[in-house]
Amino acid sequence: MTNGIEATVALCKCGKTHKVYGVRFEKAGKKHWKYTWAFPIKESTAKHEGYDKTSIVGVIEPTNDYPGCPYCKAQSFVICSCGRLNCNNTSGLGGLFTCEWCGTTGKLGIYDGSGFDSSGDR
Repeated sequence: MTNGIEATVALCKCGKTHKVYGVRFEKAGKKHWKYTWAFPIKESTAKHEGYDKTSIVGVIEPTNDYPGCPYCKAQSFVICSCGRLNCNNTSGLGGLFTCEWCGTTGKLGIYDGSGFDSSGDR
């Protein structure tokens, strides 16, 4: 926590490059988080920093200047049933998606705010 701002970093995987990156989230209300920036990171470094243990519950949305995935520039995420974040490179609701973490394939639905967990243990 810096300057009274609660912030954390979660891991995401890019569906186009299959690479891991970090996403910084700032608390914007009781159950409201804004993602502010993203950066490439090695999985070993992320684990050392504890980013593989991040858990967020609530509404998530980008800030106006969120740069997107550092690899494919996707501006939003898919949260798999395994609880982990992936770039959203689909054509929208009902589009097919395959999780970069666990390999599960399914159709996109609407995020209900139930949260995600970088460790995949939701």
